[in-house]
Amino acid sequence: MSPYLLSHLLDLSAEKYPRRPAVIQGERTLDYADLAGLAGRLAAALVDLGVRPGDRVGLLTGKSLEGVAAIYGVLRAGGIYVPLDPQAPPQRQGKILDRCAVAVMIADARLAAPILADREARAGVRAVILIGEGADVQSGVRLLPLAALEHYPPAAPARISDARPAYILHTSGSTGVPKGVTISHRNALAFVGMAADFFAIGREDRLASHAPFHFDLSIFDLFVAAQAGAAVVLVPENLGIFPARLAQFIDKSGITVWNSVASVVSLLAERGNLDACHLDALRLVLFSGDILPVRQLRRVREAMPGAELYNLYGQTEANSSTFFRVGEIPADPCWKIPIGKPFPNFEVFALDETGQPIRRPGEIGELHVYGATVALGYWRDDEKTAAAFVEHPLHPWPGKVYRTGDLVALDDAGNLLFLGRRDRQVKSRGYRIQIDEIEHALNNHPAVEKGAAVDIPDDLLGCRIIAFVRLAAGGDDTDLLDFCSRSLPPYMLPERIITLNEFPCTATGKIDRNALRAMRGRTEPAEAVG
Repeated sequence: MSPYLLSHLLDLSAEKYPRRPAVIQGERTLDYADLAGLAGRLAAALVDLGVRPGDRVGLLTGKSLEGVAAIYGVLRAGGIYVPLDPQAPPQRQGKILDRCAVAVMIADARLAAPILADREARAGVRAVILIGEGADVQSGVRLLPLAALEHYPPAAPARISDARPAYILHTSGSTGVPKGVTISHRNALAFVGMAADFFAIGREDRLASHAPFHFDLSIFDLFVAAQAGAAVVLVPENLGIFPARLAQFIDKSGITVWNSVASVVSLLAERGNLDACHLDALRLVLFSGDILPVRQLRRVREAMPGAELYNLYGQTEANSSTFFRVGEIPADPCWKIPIGKPFPNFEVFALDETGQPIRRPGEIGELHVYGATVALGYWRDDEKTAAAFVEHPLHPWPGKVYRTGDLVALDDAGNLLFLGRRDRQVKSRGYRIQIDEIEHALNNHPAVEKGAAVDIPDDLLGCRIIAFVRLAAGGDDTDLLDFCSRSLPPYMLPERIITLNEFPCTATGKIDRNALRAMRGRTEPAEAVG
């Protein structure tokens, strides 16, 4: 049987390769048979807790064997998994739980305690399957330890359509409410099957799982591996901030396929001490999210001569849609790596301001994506869905086209070049960040009369975020960063907050953000202006 649900990938590999390693976490390993067994027991427990096909199940887990099993358990029960950012504050996690009407969660005990203690954040949650120990909270919520699942027989897979949603991944939103990108089984499998074939992933491969489960790169790591019967090696959390240790981990773990945001590859190139590592097993390096500077690209090529390097481009709303295989690297230090051409089962095109396709080098247009991977839309947000997922503007074909909001041009070889965003969304450390959401948090502080934030290009991180505020008379901003942390995850917090007497303005009275960027340079290292 050909897989038509994501959970089938695990079932089929468990039949073909029952004793091959499926997930590796340090000294711990689950083979395919054991992973399928644990996922089946989790599915049975979820059904016993009242989860029915189509119900949303919250996941609050770190990188662990049990976290991977939890994903498959939800899918096997016919549910929709909703992964939460473990580093986000309970208030933000609670918004997602509420918007998705999550009644049952699977959570690491150490991560669950803060949200269980917050009655408002966990308002609709009535049961939590706990992984590990440490959530001794009198919350009024039913707590089911993972160890209690031993007596559950594995549940049979739910019989549902591949058009059903499989997961909801949340991205930054301009109003302070994250957008839930809703992906069906069909959407995901259209990408997974193509990627496994395109990159020739086989059962001998060992794929690094660096991205957290709430990040769309995890879809490649987990499900492409399962499609091929390959092993997933879980990269320890926070290891990415120690590039030399990360390089050693890649080497000692025998990683063959690396997939991460470009900023992590940048850090490996700059500070990974790559000359001390052999990296002989590494055959494929995929990076995306940011533009990798040419000097660092050369360093990676030198340190990983046996690996093929690919720059991937995509969005949560449509997964990776274009690729550029790095060949000869030009001598020009200002060369910008293209995002390339579409994968085999994607159609991408760019429309200029008149709605006509760009066809010649130098023409600029907004990139559109058409294909089976395009998401169902944004969860419970018809307005944003209608704006981003549109009828095909060039042909009267069925199916939606995703308007990316990204501006591109063509180079002389027909490759797409990424130029920037139409809106104010940026990427830092691989995370998509809506500048408006940061400003929304700033301007909610009672002492702030006006707040603004700007992005500063950074070769390693993609960009840095600097904030500016004008305070009300007698206003105190000493708790401003802490105030923002209550609604923003750590990666969205401004690096610095600078106090101004007046904001520079354009001729039309709008905040002059270019002047703010320049002012940032003049004010460092001082913490205030005016």
